[in-house]
Amino acid sequence: MKQFELHRHYRQRDIAAFVLQTDAGVHISLFGGDRPHIGAVGVIDPEGGCAVTEFPTHREGVVCERWTAALAAAGHRPAVVEAGIHYDDLGKAGIQDVLALTDDLLAELLQALGTA
Repeated sequence: MKQFELHRHYRQRDIAAFVLQTDAGVHISLFGGDRPHIGAVGVIDPEGGCAVTEFPTHREGVVCERWTAALAAAGHRPAVVEAGIHYDDLGKAGIQDVLALTDDLLAELLQALGTA
């Protein structure tokens, strides 16, 4: 088993991906901002099928969709991605900034897993 963390900072707060790579799967917890929480969960089955559940009033589903699609395409199956990033008063430009940071974290993750 391998465990590691990846981090980015935005508006003086951390966005962190906590990664647990087992012999038969990957589990990623992606949290950050002013109120880290669980807003969405994505699952990749052993055949590469992806399913994302986003909880009411949350918007992390798009992050889970991006991460599960990339992990499945890279052959990391099964896998789980849970995400909860919240910044107060973020606005549309801030949301785009956070999405760019999570995309950057995803690229670093794939490199760390040896698939980028």
